[in-house]
Amino acid sequence: MSGNSQVELTLPDLRLCRGVVISSMSQQNRSHSSGLRLVHGDGERAAPPLTDAQLVLALREDEAGAAAELWTRCSPAVVRLLGKTLGPGPEIEDLTQEVFLRFFVRLASLRDPTALRAFVLSVALNVLKWELRRRWVRRKVRLSDSGTLPDIEGTSADMEARDTLRRCYRILDTLPTNERLAFVCRYMEGMTIDETAAALVISASTAKRWVRGGAAKVAAQAASDPGLHGLLARVRDGGKGGL
Repeated sequence: MSGNSQVELTLPDLRLCRGVVISSMSQQNRSHSSGLRLVHGDGERAAPPLTDAQLVLALREDEAGAAAELWTRCSPAVVRLLGKTLGPGPEIEDLTQEVFLRFFVRLASLRDPTALRAFVLSVALNVLKWELRRRWVRRKVRLSDSGTLPDIEGTSADMEARDTLRRCYRILDTLPTNERLAFVCRYMEGMTIDETAAALVISASTAKRWVRGGAAKVAAQAASDPGLHGLLARVRDGGKGGL
């Protein structure tokens, strides 16, 4: 995150925020321009969930509970995207927090409040670009291991699956950053080309080119590995389903 930013947010606390419902301003007799509020709802009737646009407004006006609602709504998709791009590892939690810290720094630049999820994912993809480039540099100057997944204990079946996953990410490590991110969005997250383009903030034609480039490289390497036929099949059927 930029050194000029002064935003401070303890995101783990957001995961402890449970049992909240949404009520209107008139129910709470509170004067506020947005008319939206997240409150503890013992005995209260829950209003319909906030739309993305309403949540963005609540975030911009620092409504109580809005940050917790954002975390609940968007963090699972962020964690999934980070995990599928980088593989399992202890840094996923820290990177997830980094995504939301950057989100709040960039919140004012969100022009279409209805595109909240796409905006959050675009922030996550920027964090991934930074992380992948950092890993590449560290491997080049030998400041860390080769970037392979850490070993864990488990049954023989677990270890076989782990080895297959390791081979999958070894292939992904050979892709240029842009092609890797486009490949993950399209074939591992199941996004459409338009959704991939929106998340990466690029044109649809560029998204198609990056996806094709990444898919061709993955297919060429996975074809010789029987354990990766599932990944190869996903490339062939256009990215349906998830990994």
